[in-house]
Amino acid sequence: MRWRLRTAQSVVLVFPVRTVLSALALLLFVFSAGAREIPFDFVDGYILVHASVNAQPVTLVLDSGASASVLSLEAARRLHLALGEALPVDGVDANGTAFRMKRTTPTVQGFPLGQFALAIDLRNAAQLCSEPVDGLIGADFFKGRVTQIDYANHRLRLLAAAPAEGESLPLRALNGIFCLPVSVNGSKPRWTRLDTGCNDALHWVVPRFAATQQRRGVSIGFITNTDDETLVSVGLGRLLLPHIETALHGSAIFPGEAGLLGSEVLAQYRVTIDARDGRILLAPEAAK
Repeated sequence: MRWRLRTAQSVVLVFPVRTVLSALALLLFVFSAGAREIPFDFVDGYILVHASVNAQPVTLVLDSGASASVLSLEAARRLHLALGEALPVDGVDANGTAFRMKRTTPTVQGFPLGQFALAIDLRNAAQLCSEPVDGLIGADFFKGRVTQIDYANHRLRLLAAAPAEGESLPLRALNGIFCLPVSVNGSKPRWTRLDTGCNDALHWVVPRFAATQQRRGVSIGFITNTDDETLVSVGLGRLLLPHIETALHGSAIFPGEAGLLGSEVLAQYRVTIDARDGRILLAPEAAK
């Protein structure tokens, strides 16, 4: 039985924004350096960033479908990080426990990637990726930034401004993450989770559901894929993708969201997430 980490595969977490000092450091970086490139490996449909915590190596999944960055319990113990208060973790098909920890900053070549405030059991992620996963870099990493994911050349770029290329679609903040409008088989576009931590193409909720209160607090879910699968045409603005394998769900995965758009679709483009202006740009991927 195959397990899929929902970033759904995903952790849904809500925390205060970074400290003023961290935000100031980010602004100074953006305006002085213009752009920074961070290499990554693309393994089994996951973006793996090789970083360090307290001078020790960690491998992190870039997961825009998780609302905050989290460290695995195994990595926290390996790094001898003290764990604090236990918090319940509510999932779609599973429940668990997270632990507060002193805020810890992962870095790449000295550049901060955000902060970990919780340690969570991510052992099921080992069944999803052939490389060990020590944590998730969540949607908090993208906030206030212009971030470009170059899947073909395995580069993550932090830009001073968004490029004038690609199909532009709006981004909406919802449940602590970003959603973009997606249509299926010519339907009216619906707000769908932008999920770089999902290695599928699309998860789609079939019935139209009423708006509900946004989820607040901590949740994580691992699910077995027992939903129906079918081929559909997917519309992203003026882009039309035929024959996209899609997992169908009978109820909302997350409140107010129509589903998840994952890396099997995103990797066909050079993706620029402009969180400052609330848009995403999808440009045809350049060859390596």
